[in-house]
Amino acid sequence: MTSTQKATRATQASQRTSTGARALTSTLTIAIATLAALLIWAICVPLLGIELDVPQAGMTVGPIAIAVSALGGGIAAWGLQATMGRTRRGLKAWTVVALVVLALSLAGPALSGAIGAALSILEILHIVVGTILIVGLRRAGRAAPARRSNA
Repeated sequence: MTSTQKATRATQASQRTSTGARALTSTLTIAIATLAALLIWAICVPLLGIELDVPQAGMTVGPIAIAVSALGGGIAAWGLQATMGRTRRGLKAWTVVALVVLALSLAGPALSGAIGAALSILEILHIVVGTILIVGLRRAGRAAPARRSNA
């Protein structure tokens, strides 16, 4: 085996390891965001007795809705970050998009008719999940700048 072939194999192995590390970091980020949201729900609803009522939807937000929302949002954010992160400025652009989506999501609880403590907790849930996803997925996206193209 020539030295060029060895170098190519070493580079490929490094890229696979880096890809695996990014995937692990992204997966853990989504799991942590989901668990943080469920922890907030567990403290506020069963322990403090606050109902997360959403009058416009005619429902009370429960742990399944919270977990599905956090997981769905996390997977969507990860997919967009993975796609946009392939360009030179993609991670910065993704961060701007993620911050705008987080800001817009804060209107959801208020527009749904939630009031008082329920509104505050729903807003906190959005902020906590969004912040964890943005910080964690940015960290995962920075893990391997060598794979990015100049496009």
